[in-house]
Amino acid sequence: MLSHVKRLAGMLLVTAVLATAVSAQTIVYSNNPAPGDLFVNAGPANQGQAVGTSGWYYNNVRNNGVVGINTTYPWNGNGSVYFNTPSGAAKADIEYLVNAVSVSGNFFSAGVIAPFSQLQSLSYRWYRDSSSTVAAHFHPVVRVLLDADGNLLTTSDRGGLVWEGVYQTVSSPWTPASAPTNSWQSYTVTDSSYMWNFGLGIGFAANINSTPYAYDATLAEWKNYFPNAVIIGFSMGVGSGWNGVFTGAVDGISWTINGQTTSFNFEVVPEPATMALFGLGLAVVGGLLYRRVA
Repeated sequence: MLSHVKRLAGMLLVTAVLATAVSAQTIVYSNNPAPGDLFVNAGPANQGQAVGTSGWYYNNVRNNGVVGINTTYPWNGNGSVYFNTPSGAAKADIEYLVNAVSVSGNFFSAGVIAPFSQLQSLSYRWYRDSSSTVAAHFHPVVRVLLDADGNLLTTSDRGGLVWEGVYQTVSSPWTPASAPTNSWQSYTVTDSSYMWNFGLGIGFAANINSTPYAYDATLAEWKNYFPNAVIIGFSMGVGSGWNGVFTGAVDGISWTINGQTTSFNFEVVPEPATMALFGLGLAVVGGLLYRRVA
């Protein structure tokens, strides 16, 4: 019996050490135990829901769009952020917002993460299920949410920059590429990556570098174009004008700002019984360590 206890103690001690080693990555847990969350909004007006007190929000959900941290497509652990849009009008996002406020049920950032000029890179993982019927190039996108003039008291210049894999090979005329299916894909946005805009006081997909193509402005060019801009959030999402059905997921988002990297992994909150067992195991480890010291 003692050997089994020691083996359990050793396993839990290794788990504790590993948890400490990866403490730089923040785990964002679902609101509900397995199988996790499914936030859906049948109406046409954007709605959102806080993911605990993590700073993340299910947001901009409408027309039966679905988003939630659940066990459908686990990535690094037992979960990821699941998306489903059953129609072209559906939409769903998950967003990291600062001091977010609810306006008619949808959430908006009321704070600043950092100057836009300090953003060095942004990465995430996405998954497209082969059952999706939307155009082959669609996959969950990642966005940098900005206030263009850095003054949060003026809101008409808010918006964001969007990264999509299909636009990274610029051609005229543009030829769509197919997004891989049934496998996790990892992409990193750097200064040389192409991004297109929404809002920011300059309209939709503005051509800021005067080329024949509106989607070939790099992140570096955007930073030069908006020298006073501040980052007010990060967003990943699907839908809005995607004709057909999309099913997939995102996970493993991180950004590097002024040399500091922030990373998130989305997981389903453990069942109470599992947490109780883990707590018991830690108590056993603590007891054994105490006896060894004594």
